[in-house]
Amino acid sequence: MQDLSLKGYAKRIFIVTFGLIFAAYGVGLTVTAQLGVSPWDVFSQGVALQLSKMLGKEIMMGTITQITAALVILVDVALKEKIGVATIIDTCIFGGALNFFLKHNMLPYPQAFPVKFVLMVLGYFIWGLGIYIYMKPALGAGPKDALFVIFAKRKIPVAIAKNSIEAVVFVIGWIMGGTIGVGTVVAVFAMGYIIEFWFKVFKFDVTTVENESIIDTARNIKGLFAHQK
Repeated sequence: MQDLSLKGYAKRIFIVTFGLIFAAYGVGLTVTAQLGVSPWDVFSQGVALQLSKMLGKEIMMGTITQITAALVILVDVALKEKIGVATIIDTCIFGGALNFFLKHNMLPYPQAFPVKFVLMVLGYFIWGLGIYIYMKPALGAGPKDALFVIFAKRKIPVAIAKNSIEAVVFVIGWIMGGTIGVGTVVAVFAMGYIIEFWFKVFKFDVTTVENESIIDTARNIKGLFAHQK
């Protein structure tokens, strides 16, 4: 059971925010390892590259990540997945946090291949752990993560659902000039299993989680304030 007190909501929102920033740092490590990025990031890089050329100014991949997340929310709604506080927080801060880490040189840029490879793998595991952390409070899934939750609820394994979706966006991003490499291959074939690994470690069954919609959360918090008067 989730804590439905005001203190509980504050804690849950903090955990969601921390988990998303933590996950963004993991994604940043996969970018600076320079061995190829995940399919969604190939997509973001490709779109950012084309827009930068069209507009004559730099468009960062984190910005495209935010725009993509906002558009994917529409798909989630159409497929009747709940939009929660975490969904909105993800859309607002994940891409911004990624931009911040990249722009302010808060990530290592290794030169030796073995170090690059280790950082890339570490980045994917940090990213996967961040996904578990922010989903645990049951305040909704991020727009893109909600897609594989939708499929999981339809008895399609998380790894297969996630990998299938990402294979499609990878091809689009690759055509548009996104960075591909061994890191992309690892993401396509392993990221879904890495997430499943963390879910199993913490005995977290995503298919049984009753996420609160943002309307439910707002109604509950309003009731708590009213009760205090």
